[in-house]
Amino acid sequence: MGSRRGSCDVIASLRGRIVGRGVDHLVLEVNDIGYKIFVPRQPDSDEAHLQVHHVVREDGQFLYGFGSREELALFELLIGVSGVGPKAALAILSTSRPADVATAIASGDAAAIARTPGVGKKTAERLIVDLRGKVGGLAPLRGDGPTPSDEVAAALQTLGFTAAEAAAAVRELPPPGDAPTEERLAAALRAAGRGRAGGR
Repeated sequence: MGSRRGSCDVIASLRGRIVGRGVDHLVLEVNDIGYKIFVPRQPDSDEAHLQVHHVVREDGQFLYGFGSREELALFELLIGVSGVGPKAALAILSTSRPADVATAIASGDAAAIARTPGVGKKTAERLIVDLRGKVGGLAPLRGDGPTPSDEVAAALQTLGFTAAEAAAAVRELPPPGDAPTEERLAAALRAAGRGRAGGR
């Protein structure tokens, strides 16, 4: 009998003290209860507030924790792709920052994604095909009618770039009416990535 897997939103976030750490997880103590939470990277402090993805399966319940709603949203996009489970999604997010993962997906850089241990070229290409038009949806749009440039700048900031980096990248783009927002976002991600690499 095969195992059934499903997500559950009973636990959406947890805040507490870190009382244990493993290679891919931590133990977060909340109200005297220790929760084992799988994470892409360890927090620097002994306390954490994590956004949580809760998976219920026949063989147990599993928690996956992230430092921001945007990182959680990217994780959920990744595991929504056929053949990509939580382990592979965590590996991708532990290898690269969310902004870099989104850049690779939006620009079609399968090689960058395939550098993650256990993620092959075919899986990387499937991620790009399935998610290329979705990474821009991670940005919370504010206001009644944001312009395409505002959407792109907001998306960049949501994915980890500073306001200055986002503004500089948007200045390099063609006028809003010349290309769809998805193409403008991909171009802005490439420009922001070049700007950050050049500043190192």
